[in-house]
Amino acid sequence: MWFPMSDPRRSRQAARRLLGLGLVTALALGSGLAATPAAVGADGATDARAHGEGRMGPSSARTVSASPSSGPDFEMPFPCGQTWTGGTRSSHSPSSWTVDFNTPDDLGKPALASAPGVVTLTRSLTTSYGRYVVVDHGGGYTTLYAHLNSIAATVGQVVDQGDLIGYVGTSGGSTGPHLHFEERRDGGYFHPWFSRTLFAFGSTSASKSCGDRPLAGDFDGDGRDDMAVWRPGATTGRFYLRTLPTRQVVDWGRAGDTPLAADFNGDGISQVATKGLGSSTWKLRGGTGATATVTAGGATDVPLAGDWDGNRLAELGWYRWSNRTFYLRAADLSVRSVVWGTTGEQPVVGDWNGNRASDVGAFRSSTATWRLRVPSGSSYVTRTVTFGAPGDVPVVGDWDGDGTDDLGTWRPSTRTFHQRVPEGAGFVTRASRYGLARG
Repeated sequence: MWFPMSDPRRSRQAARRLLGLGLVTALALGSGLAATPAAVGADGATDARAHGEGRMGPSSARTVSASPSSGPDFEMPFPCGQTWTGGTRSSHSPSSWTVDFNTPDDLGKPALASAPGVVTLTRSLTTSYGRYVVVDHGGGYTTLYAHLNSIAATVGQVVDQGDLIGYVGTSGGSTGPHLHFEERRDGGYFHPWFSRTLFAFGSTSASKSCGDRPLAGDFDGDGRDDMAVWRPGATTGRFYLRTLPTRQVVDWGRAGDTPLAADFNGDGISQVATKGLGSSTWKLRGGTGATATVTAGGATDVPLAGDWDGNRLAELGWYRWSNRTFYLRAADLSVRSVVWGTTGEQPVVGDWNGNRASDVGAFRSSTATWRLRVPSGSSYVTRTVTFGAPGDVPVVGDWDGDGTDDLGTWRPSTRTFHQRVPEGAGFVTRASRYGLARG
């Protein structure tokens, strides 16, 4: 995903110790420097029909036209920098336009989303595709990932380019480990592309699934959140923090990780962190290099951070796609759960009303619609806001330093942050470019 689900709340006073985690102690040495899908039934019937009910054969091998310049920004479905060879053959089922990817020791290696979208089908067969996943990218475009050893994605899950789909295997009608990969438009096949260049079958290439992921945090302690991006590389990840007077650059994480930022140690400055690909391990970094490693949540959960109890200290949280539930972990390690979100929505967190405590919300990229769970007395109300454009990535931050989090988005095609900032009785939008554009 990146998704960049962070809620970097600033601290104005000394924070009490984060019990059990030891994050305050570990990080105290330094200040902080992270398309509308097709309708689908509960059984995935729509995509099952579009993909031949899981059958591989000539009956589904219809050819359609598609252009790399106007279609999705597909990248090879592997971590940044990994080298794979992709082949086909004239008798390749269900179409010679499908790709079989191999690399040495490929069994169990991660298969990632080729482009942003929504998971619309997961299925486990004993023949044909075996274990496979379908992702809808909007505009009639889908991708399929087959013969998986195991599936990590969930129907209804929003994926960003580079999010985990599953692990390469040899399930179904496979004779050896490989990833069977398809790009389709309206159910038909076309010459696949990556990085907007038609794929040369038989070639060996390095994945360029290395796109920036946006996030926000108060990295300079001025009380306002700053824009930032995390850029995966072949060997390491790098945070670029837009601080004054000069930006900060922090090497942390590796390709496939999910970045986030928050004030974990209560010094008033956000620290950066990553959660490992397909792992429940979080790694946090303080400003002078002090680190903390924490195990929390599940391997495929979305990492979050927020001040859940209003004590001006960020704690960990996570979102589980399978039951659309937020898990908010307190300083005493107790966990509170909140069910929120529907198919096609992704999780966000923030202090929506200025009460110093973070709460939950959801963003639907296909319509740029936000649904925020806002405290009201002893209960909660739903606040619905339209902000951004289809395809934007949500980024929440306190852009004006008033103590209430504001909505924001990052547009991958133009590398533009759009910030919704209060002004008078209404709101204005600030636009600033930061990071590298995708596609």
